Amino acid sequence: MRFSGSGLDRDYGSDAPKKGAYIIIINVTTPYCPITSDGKAPDLAVFADQIFSAAQTAMRKAQRAAPEDKVSQKQVVLDNLDAAIAKVSGDGRFRFNSRQILYRLRPIVWEASGQALSTKNFNGIITDYENENGEIPGMYRDPRGSIYHPHRRETIPLGTLMVEEYERPIWTYNKLVHIEKEGFSEALKAVNWGERHDCALSSTKGYTTRAIRDLVDKLAEHDEPVTVFLVTDADAYGTMIYQTFQEETKARGARKIEIEHLGLHPWEAVAMGLGVETVEATTSKTTREPIYKPVADYVKAADYSGEHGTAPDGETWEQWLQTHRIELNAMTTPEFIEWLDTKMAEQDAVKLIPPEEVITDELEQHLDEKVRAALTERILREAGYETQAAEVLAVIERPTAAQLTAEIEELFADKPEAEWREHIERIVAKLVVAP
Repeated sequence: MRFSGSGLDRDYGSDAPKKGAYIIIINVTTPYCPITSDGKAPDLAVFADQIFSAAQTAMRKAQRAAPEDKVSQKQVVLDNLDAAIAKVSGDGRFRFNSRQILYRLRPIVWEASGQALSTKNFNGIITDYENENGEIPGMYRDPRGSIYHPHRRETIPLGTLMVEEYERPIWTYNKLVHIEKEGFSEALKAVNWGERHDCALSSTKGYTTRAIRDLVDKLAEHDEPVTVFLVTDADAYGTMIYQTFQEETKARGARKIEIEHLGLHPWEAVAMGLGVETVEATTSKTTREPIYKPVADYVKAADYSGEHGTAPDGETWEQWLQTHRIELNAMTTPEFIEWLDTKMAEQDAVKLIPPEEVITDELEQHLDEKVRAALTERILREAGYETQAAEVLAVIERPTAAQLTAEIEELFADKPEAEWREHIERIVAKLVVAP
């Protein structure tokens, strides 16, 4: 609690109620009170402890007397969501992001509930809303990862807008490996790993983003086959990244394509002798009991069947993952590449060979282009193309630089979104007349 003014400018402890907003009127009756100025402003510093105690008691009584049916932040958000979207999008004319909605709704929620709307709570409300009503039209998510196309050597940021416009390069890859950590993709690019396996590489920061899930859905609907592989840390969250990716999530239905989880699995990581980290258990603030970390069903199934034995100290793997983890970073780069090569071999992953008609069409296309280019070069050379071009260019009358500048300014006045090159192209079209 903090008081300001009248000599009370300091914090007085943290035992006051944390929730709710209060208007407190304090009356001090005393035969004598020091002053802080000639204007007789009271100096209440000597009464600070008593004032704090009285205010604290009043706040607790007010909190106990408050109605039990508190205003739901979720309901306030949902009641005002359409209006907030309309405001941030200019009534649907512009794209917008979720944080713009959050900032629009925060003062409304505070006024209605007396509590701040946290980002985590807001994101959960929006996820539930989209689960019931579909994705909010016009709302985009910022890029939080990338996809690399082998052979083309291009890396594209993964964001909502990019995925909406994504066009898969035809017959370029037949596999996609998604790695939860970004750094490993760079190492794989450096040794042409994607090219060796005809495999696209994607990565995000931690949990799979909506953009990568949208991308996988797009790949599943494409005519060309693709196998999607997932690589995660050997921890509770890593197993859930796989389960969330593969199975039904809150915001959409199940994946339309099978996801193969290559690991890192906890039992193989332990068998490899990789460094184990001890994870401090999170405890409940109220009961002080450890909070259970969700673990994927395939781990529980392995424990039930005993397929992978028991974890160290005789624990089940589900129990072990509550307090232990092994990161992909526990491997050196050579170890990681060797491990991933082995995994691909176990999957019988083959290089991309398109259908025969695609191969023959590609041959005909390249033959056509090569022959036409060679003929064009010979015909132009024999016709004296360079000499003729120079003669035509020599007799064309160009406008002056000042004229061009003035005309470009006129273009901008009529068409503010234009680029200056647009005028140059128009002038050239007038000056050059086909023979």
